[in-house]
Amino acid sequence: MLTLSTNDVHIHLQFAELFNSSHFNYLDAIETQRAQAFKFDKDRDLYVAAHVFLRKVLSRYAQISEEKWEFIINAYGKPSVANFGYEWLKFNLSHTEGLIACVVSCNRDVGVDVEKHKSLNDLHSLCRHAFSSMETAFVISTPIYELQLLRFFNFWTLKEAYIKARGLGFSLPLQQFTFVQEIDQNWHIHYDPSFQEDGKNWQFNTWCLNKNYYLASCVEIEKLEAEHKLSIRLI
Repeated sequence: MLTLSTNDVHIHLQFAELFNSSHFNYLDAIETQRAQAFKFDKDRDLYVAAHVFLRKVLSRYAQISEEKWEFIINAYGKPSVANFGYEWLKFNLSHTEGLIACVVSCNRDVGVDVEKHKSLNDLHSLCRHAFSSMETAFVISTPIYELQLLRFFNFWTLKEAYIKARGLGFSLPLQQFTFVQEIDQNWHIHYDPSFQEDGKNWQFNTWCLNKNYYLASCVEIEKLEAEHKLSIRLI
């Protein structure tokens, strides 16, 4: 069993496993229905592997077997633990081709996103669609394509992790908040005046894993904790 204090955040990583039909035994009816709705086998297999992994991760913190976990889903699709007495166990799940990431915390809203490195032919148009003008300018300000990609995926995973932590999905306008890496190398978020921010403070972290994957996390912090970074552990 793993322990989780209020100052700990754990991010569990696993290379996506090959699909095994027995994995369906772990899933509830809603998960099974969603898995069977995928058009392509590889997408279904990754979805199933990720949700089985989630259940295994949660069972490392509680005396509950993997198939017994229950979830409630908010109006924007964000799930949370419904098992009585374990509502404090907050989590978020992300997966991409070849890798699954699951972040867990104790009574803190969290979000995580992982993306696989790949070339993007429409990089500039993607930036203008998803980023603020300041972020877009920063991405395209360098002529070095690999550095453009690094900047792009940092911003993309940060934005995904943030909106997932907020639990409001893409109802949040992506162009109305901006991420900036300050001199201290910490990420900070800046909101446009028209943006409906939630009044919470957040800690952001990014990683580039073996030059193949980009990972970002977003964790709720109290105002008094704003100057003290939480412990983020990759497992």
